Amino acid sequence: MSLAPLEMSVPASDGLILKGTLTYPNPYAGVAFPLAVLAHQYPATRDSYAPLTTDLIQSGIATLAFDLRGHGASIVSRTGPLIIDTPEGLSLEAFGKAFVSSAGKVGFSRIDNDIVRVVSWGVNQNFIDAGRLALVGASIGGSGVLLAGEKIPRLRAIVTVGAAGSPAIGPDAGDRIRANLERTTVPCFLASAREDPFDGGGNVTAWSRGLPHVTPRLIQGSAHAMAIYYDVRDELLRFLSTALGLQ
Repeated sequence: MSLAPLEMSVPASDGLILKGTLTYPNPYAGVAFPLAVLAHQYPATRDSYAPLTTDLIQSGIATLAFDLRGHGASIVSRTGPLIIDTPEGLSLEAFGKAFVSSAGKVGFSRIDNDIVRVVSWGVNQNFIDAGRLALVGASIGGSGVLLAGEKIPRLRAIVTVGAAGSPAIGPDAGDRIRANLERTTVPCFLASAREDPFDGGGNVTAWSRGLPHVTPRLIQGSAHAMAIYYDVRDELLRFLSTALGLQ
């Protein structure tokens, strides 16, 4: 028996409607599936996780990929459309200007709370094992899952690729991420390119230092976030399969 994908509509704390898709492995064999919740990078959408979603489904892990606030279909607010700015030009300066503008405009400070709400929706759906839950985040989504993790009981794993942009969530968000990681024992896999232009490599080093439950993975180059997926794919999938009890 196959299970059709479920479309998610979840109200955020400010009333914005978060949209996502819960996809089950097939065929359904009468067991509850582990769940990975996927928070993407700016200025992408949930579709940027297509390669990972395919691999997780094939590994027996259900996925809930959602559009961050102001991205994709998550733009319906009480006051009308709420949409990120996108870079006007190809320079890092143009990217940074649009990112900072978007952070204030759509409320990136709420991303970690958004993730908690999305997780709550996902674990309450049929055929999901709420005791086998993972968070995956890229860039600003990576910072978001690292902040949200401490608010989610029975979490089994956190994975980030190029986690960055934490000051857009809050001026002390980077320090809070490190403090969260010091308090938790949840296995974490933090990956980035060493020369990531948004300091993903520096974040991996600072946030993992001296913490045995945090696995850092730095690769050569300057690619950002999901652009490094195929460089870390095998290790990432093994990590999640082990943490979620599939190996």
